[in-house]
Amino acid sequence: RSPMNLRCWSILAVLAVAVPPRLSGQQATASGAVEGSVVGESGGPVAEATIRVLRLDGSDSREATTDAAGVFRVAALPAGFYRITARRIGYREAQLPSLRVIPGQSARVRVVLTASPTQLSSVTVLVTPTSIDATTPELARRIMVATVTRLPVGRDASSLVDLVPGARRGFIWGAGSDAANNYQLDGVSVNHPGVGGEFLPLSIDWIEALEVRGLGAGAELGNFQGGIVNAVTKTGTNKLEGGLRVDYISPSLTASNILPDEEGAEQSMRREMSAQARGPLIMDRLFYFVAGQRLDRRLDVPDLTTTADNDFRNDRQEFDDTRALGKLTFRPGPRDRVDGLIGYSGDRTEHADLNGIDDPAASRRIRGNTTFYGFDWTRLGVSSSLDVRLAGFDSKETRHGLAGSGVPGVQAYGVGRQPASQNAPFNDRFRPRNAAANITWKRETELLGGRNETVIGGEYVRGSWLNTRSRNGGLTWRPYVDQATGTVDPARPASWIEAGSDWGGEIRLHADVEDASVFFQDYFNPIASLTIAPGVRYGRWSGWLTPPDSIGSRFLAATDRALDPRIGIVWDISGRNALVAKAHWGRFHQGMNAAFFDRAAGAAVYSNERFYFSGPPISTPTQIFTPAQRDAMTDTSEFGDHFAEFILNEEGRVENYKQPYVDQIVLGLEKTFGPKWKLEAAYTNRVNRNIPGLVDRNLENNYSRLTNVRVRYRITFGAVPDQGGNDLILPEVWVANSNLRAVLIARSLGVVPGARRPVPGYSFADINTLTFDPDIVLTTLPDARRRMDQMSLVLRTEHTRWNGLASATATRLRGNVAALTSFTSTATSFTAGPGVRPNERINYEGYLPQYPAFEARTWIGANLIHGLRGGIFSTYSLGEYFAPVFQLSPRFRFQAADGTLLEDELFSGVLGQTMLLEERGSRKYQPRFNVDLRLERNFTLRRFEWALTADLLNALASDAIVARNLSINDQVLKDPTSVFGAPRRRVTPLSLQLGARVAF
Repeated sequence: RSPMNLRCWSILAVLAVAVPPRLSGQQATASGAVEGSVVGESGGPVAEATIRVLRLDGSDSREATTDAAGVFRVAALPAGFYRITARRIGYREAQLPSLRVIPGQSARVRVVLTASPTQLSSVTVLVTPTSIDATTPELARRIMVATVTRLPVGRDASSLVDLVPGARRGFIWGAGSDAANNYQLDGVSVNHPGVGGEFLPLSIDWIEALEVRGLGAGAELGNFQGGIVNAVTKTGTNKLEGGLRVDYISPSLTASNILPDEEGAEQSMRREMSAQARGPLIMDRLFYFVAGQRLDRRLDVPDLTTTADNDFRNDRQEFDDTRALGKLTFRPGPRDRVDGLIGYSGDRTEHADLNGIDDPAASRRIRGNTTFYGFDWTRLGVSSSLDVRLAGFDSKETRHGLAGSGVPGVQAYGVGRQPASQNAPFNDRFRPRNAAANITWKRETELLGGRNETVIGGEYVRGSWLNTRSRNGGLTWRPYVDQATGTVDPARPASWIEAGSDWGGEIRLHADVEDASVFFQDYFNPIASLTIAPGVRYGRWSGWLTPPDSIGSRFLAATDRALDPRIGIVWDISGRNALVAKAHWGRFHQGMNAAFFDRAAGAAVYSNERFYFSGPPISTPTQIFTPAQRDAMTDTSEFGDHFAEFILNEEGRVENYKQPYVDQIVLGLEKTFGPKWKLEAAYTNRVNRNIPGLVDRNLENNYSRLTNVRVRYRITFGAVPDQGGNDLILPEVWVANSNLRAVLIARSLGVVPGARRPVPGYSFADINTLTFDPDIVLTTLPDARRRMDQMSLVLRTEHTRWNGLASATATRLRGNVAALTSFTSTATSFTAGPGVRPNERINYEGYLPQYPAFEARTWIGANLIHGLRGGIFSTYSLGEYFAPVFQLSPRFRFQAADGTLLEDELFSGVLGQTMLLEERGSRKYQPRFNVDLRLERNFTLRRFEWALTADLLNALASDAIVARNLSINDQVLKDPTSVFGAPRRRVTPLSLQLGARVAF
């Protein structure tokens, strides 16, 4: 084992490994034994170490001493549960809180003692990944960074989620999005209070392990519907150690997957420098860990404004991140440990949102900084422990147009994708803050002849979220494209044929959230081979909104409280931890964030967006007008009163709000083959319930159906191609009855030129029956559905020189809500959802995105010859589901089935609504296979340990498409980037990352 491996393993006090039974004629069937070895950090045996084996009920206590080879054995132990401790002067005590002794069997343990001049507090034992934990029904995944350093994994902690079967970064076990997960820093929630999900990306060099939990989790865990992702940060020790790391991806060593006339963005350069150090400030008492990271990278974007093939823009998206972390660990006595952590993250981005057609001046500049902190206090007793933790963060971020807030953006108005220039349309400001704390008390006793562990505690989270979006210059100019030349000069308004303009579409959100919960969980072993795990969690969730005006005051927008019952059973079929069956049912409520209730009536968060078809003559594209000036210009040659309005401000009174949750069933079977191999089969069923959203209770009576509506471009009146290249004909479109009635009245009075004919499918008699009386509430969606069934098979192995995992996962995820709420279910971030937008209900049931039907993963890491180490990580996926969409927009005119032109007013109440043109999930991305490789050379020079690394990413040079254009709106057959299915992103291209590190 290399010195680096030894340092990584030294954080483990004991590795408890289940082994096959050992028959001994001297063992009675009612007794068992504990045997094993004790080694130091270097791997050498530790002689004369005292091993104490204490029965949990205190009825039996034995001691043994290791021999010269570090070996010990304690025999003739009555069956039951024992605590194992190992002590040796000059070393830190190690402890295994609970070990089951089975009649006729020998439980084998391996103790790794860390050198220490005086005795420190005990270290909790971690078992190997190939051992079965028969004391809990949970199927947890704990990824020790030390065990995956040979793999080509990402450089941030959450990238390790990709190593977990059935999960991927941001989408864990059928979760609707990253927001469904509960991200933790050292066991404390640090979720985004506004939109949920991950907020603090940590460097992989800062963490000891990443825990991914949720399948079969007890009542101690909550506030998620996907999974819990807990980053366990490193701590200092009595040994001074540290290192410096450099990684570099060069443009000359990076290929490109972007083809001619194709949109996309690819990382062409990445540079990272990180450093860390840890050691003692006061030997045996006070320790430190400090780390810093500087990262800059570049994304290249193709230039679609030229005719040259494979031509990239001179301007690039450039990212610059600086991060730092400091942690102190204090051990005032043998039973206590206190940790304090503080960190900083600052990010800068130039030319954010840059694409292939927009002028770089229309991109944005991002500036952000975050401070975060954490505090832990742990007290260990003989049979109990108390754990108190808190963490939080405070962050600010701005996303501004390059020309400033007083300069309007300019975007051409015409057929197909049109370039933007001069400035970005919006500025955004964000301010998330969060503080959380939890307390957990555990006690292990012997009850009714068996082991019993009780867990009691509580959790509290408080956060706030400020989000403002303002339109630069108050408007965005939309000059019409000259149909003769197909162009427009955005810098010369005098050459514009006509200019429309966009107004509104702004956000003013100030929200506060609160989660509070208490829990009770019990793990009871009435007999040696059976564990029963009942638990219950009581939670309360609240959300407040503060209106943007100076008149309104903060009000309680949403609140709920509920019980989460959970029950699990573990059966050791083999009687020796070699074949174990697990079953668990539980209810898991999602934590609160502002996205659940930001459309509560009275908050006035979102504003409608208007498009004025004409405007006054202007001499400069930086000319601005106020809404009052606009409204005063009634001449038809100026703004006039002809505009289209996108309804974005839907909100409703809150009625019967319920916090969303998921009911989960997990069935697992684990089988070990000796101490180094384990096979696991698991089935998971998840059904999401209480999905919140807006509901118009009069929806069916407020809208009417038009059939076979043909879509035409407004300017050219040419046919709009559908996803198959044919003329786009919408089988059904729903329009507001108020608009339909107004059009019927106008037609009946002859106001509309032409014959006095009603709208096809209706008669003038319908004027007296058409009603429009919206009754919008924010509530639980009555017909929302989301269900996942997943089956996974995992083979895991751990050896001295190599380790690996192979998994196969089949997933079936269907429903009509793609995310946590009905908001943003099909289109823009402003959408209020299908509960109030009837066109967004069309084809909305089917296979949900982000999860392929089948996925297989394999990774292997190994120590090779001549100081070489290496690893491989491969993924095969059948591809995710998708379907084409179309958004109703004033860019189009609509024709009835009989060829007559339908009035714009008929669609004014549904502009901006997005419909699926096929059943959701009707199509799939192509299967893809990806392989990443790593090779590392380790050597010692001048008492420093050096390593040179090379990561070959996408080693097979796959160019699989992972994101496509799903919209029909901009489709022009002569523009390959605008057509349905056009690539928007491909897998990371073949690239070579070189690195070096030095450690002491």
